[in-house]
Amino acid sequence: MKKLINLSLVAISLFFIACNDDETVLDTEKPIVIINSPTANEEIDSGEQMDLNATFTDNVELATYKVEIHFGGDGHEHKTLNNEHEDHIEWNYQTTGVLNGQADTIQLQIDVPENAEEGLYHLGVYAIDKAGNENVSWITFDLHNHSN
Repeated sequence: MKKLINLSLVAISLFFIACNDDETVLDTEKPIVIINSPTANEEIDSGEQMDLNATFTDNVELATYKVEIHFGGDGHEHKTLNNEHEDHIEWNYQTTGVLNGQADTIQLQIDVPENAEEGLYHLGVYAIDKAGNENVSWITFDLHNHSN
């Protein structure tokens, strides 16, 4: 009986040690992405540079970002389209990079091809934190091609 009481006390002690307040808390909070520029519905000209500025925050630590631009002139939800004009392309762009700390900013100058198809484009900026949580912010901008 004494052994049973001792084993019970050991088990209860281990339970309280395992429930200690110093436990590491799992990070399940997604990072925050804010696209500062370009702004939604902004007009961009083909053959020019587009200035992208985005800020990122996370409750623990940021890890990486991805930027994606693709044609969205038909109101689609991210599907591939066929070219309407042989001499114009439906412009697609992607890049990735590293983020640091709990807050970071990217500033990119993106060359818009001169022969990019005119129309609406989607710009998505993704953030991934060290725990693997991901979030994305999207805007639509209007690309003008003056050679049409």
